[in-house]
Amino acid sequence: MQIKNRHSLLLSLGILMASIALLAISSMAASLFIADTMQGQATAINESGSLRMRSYRIASSLIYDSPDERHYQETLSLINEFEQHLLSTNLTNAIPENDKHPLHIAYHKIEKQWYEEIQPIFDIYLEGISENTGSQKSTDSYINMNISEAAVINLRNQYFLVVSDFVDDIDKLVNLLEQNSETRIKQLRLYQFIALALTLLLIFTVLVLVYKRVHIPLKQLLFAAECTRKSDFSFRTSYTQDDELGQLGSAFNSMAEDLSHIYKELENRVKQKTLDLERSHDSMELLYKTVRRLNEAESPHDTFPSILKDIEQLLSTGQGVICLSDPTKENAAMLASTLQTRDFRELLCEQHYCKKCLGQCKPQNLNIENASGEILNYTTFPISEQNNQYGVLIIQSANTKPLQTWQIKLLQSIAGHIGIAIKLSQQAAETRRLSLMEERGSMARELHDSLAQSLTFMKIQVSRLQALLKKPDSKADAENIISELRMGLNSAYKELRELLTTFRLKIDGEDFNEALLKTVAEFNERSSTRIECENKITYYDLTPNEEIHILQLIREALSNIVQHANASQAKLIIQYTDNGLINICINDNGIGISEKKSQAHHYGISIMDERAKALNGILEINNNPQGGVTICLNFLPTNNTAPINIEPIKNVT
Repeated sequence: MQIKNRHSLLLSLGILMASIALLAISSMAASLFIADTMQGQATAINESGSLRMRSYRIASSLIYDSPDERHYQETLSLINEFEQHLLSTNLTNAIPENDKHPLHIAYHKIEKQWYEEIQPIFDIYLEGISENTGSQKSTDSYINMNISEAAVINLRNQYFLVVSDFVDDIDKLVNLLEQNSETRIKQLRLYQFIALALTLLLIFTVLVLVYKRVHIPLKQLLFAAECTRKSDFSFRTSYTQDDELGQLGSAFNSMAEDLSHIYKELENRVKQKTLDLERSHDSMELLYKTVRRLNEAESPHDTFPSILKDIEQLLSTGQGVICLSDPTKENAAMLASTLQTRDFRELLCEQHYCKKCLGQCKPQNLNIENASGEILNYTTFPISEQNNQYGVLIIQSANTKPLQTWQIKLLQSIAGHIGIAIKLSQQAAETRRLSLMEERGSMARELHDSLAQSLTFMKIQVSRLQALLKKPDSKADAENIISELRMGLNSAYKELRELLTTFRLKIDGEDFNEALLKTVAEFNERSSTRIECENKITYYDLTPNEEIHILQLIREALSNIVQHANASQAKLIIQYTDNGLINICINDNGIGISEKKSQAHHYGISIMDERAKALNGILEINNNPQGGVTICLNFLPTNNTAPINIEPIKNVT
């Protein structure tokens, strides 16, 4: 806002300070001027006073001196001195040029008297003295004057008559000069007094102006600034004039008003942000609790009541219901509820059946009127995963108000997590069923390859024995058959015990490395064969099925070495190949394998081959040139997480 010149504080202070400066300058100028005009006044007074003295000296000279040459010279000298002092510049400069000025009149009166009345008397007097002194014959003789003694006395008497008035006029001039000096001094004193009074008045005005228009506004502005620093925007300055500080006060009031609005707006934003953070915290806590409950529970169905209670407490919503259904069916089963189940079923389930809630891919609102005429608001959230709907989550709104947007998004996320948990639970159950079926098939194959064939062999031997018993002289053959039966029974018993150990094999509370070391330690205790284990793989990411198959294959190989190889040493090596496969090699220094593929009642090789096929791997069994057997298994893990800096196989024998 533009400040008007007449209201400007700086202009007002400038005018007052300029006025004080002007008064000071004018006072000094007046002092200098009057001092300059009074310069020579004292000399003029002295000069005028000396005229009076010289008038009396002339008179005394006329009275006491005889008219001779010396008297003539002295009188002439006094007259000339009087005239010099009368015409002195010190005196004439003090006389104003104004013809009407009393000093001018008095001076010219004295001058006129001197030249018109007194000087002519002295001219006649001196002329007579000059002529008489010129005809003097002797200095001791009496003077013969051309004029009579009476004339001289008459001239002196004329001077004596005139000089009294002349001296009075000179006194009057002296008095006028003194009065003129005193008048100027009085004028200077009066001007100085007026200037001093005006200066004091202006200084007082400046002080009042500074107090009212500077001190008070600045004090209010400082107090307002202190209040603003303390976040108090309620104070307003009362000084809002049109000058600079008034405009500053108005601007400060406007700024304080704006800051007050901004501060309130920021407070509201902080409150809103705090509320949003609290909501986010509650949402994260609810999601964490939901996910933790779903992950820790054996079945997601066990967590539904707790999840509904968490939703009700953390989201401040109404009560809820979780209903699940088969995707191929139109009806659902209510598995958990914090509502009055009977009232809810009467209002929703029995009136609208399950079609009202199921089959919706997005949340929907349901407004249901209860028996008392009150409208109840429900929101349904589909529990689904990858377009497979497993049920619905129904939440009642608190205080008959619809759910907010953030609550709807959070409940959608919770419903999605429940759907994922149900999907994972179903997949886990399916995986367990497949694993169980696979393991049962493996057990059936192992029983078929071992016990079933041994029993078949013994059944054949029993049939032979029955046939021999009908013939005479078959005792020796019968004893051979009985001996073979005994060997078959012993072999079948060993195979049964080995199968039972294999079937009971499990990895609980330990990783694959620990299970492998325990297996090697077990065979070292059971036999005299020294078995070493060299594991070059520190990290495994095998599936449980792969771990079981590998351990069973290693046990089968070690069992064959202990029972049939007659080896004193064996070595197990596990490492990566250069193409990322896992290589398992077992070497021994035993008798090796005969050319026959298998001995009677021994089916370990076929069992290992079956397990290698289950791992989608390649099993190789070869005799070593220096003796013994090398069994190697190469397979690619399902997860295929071999490290990049693997150490490839240098030599596999």
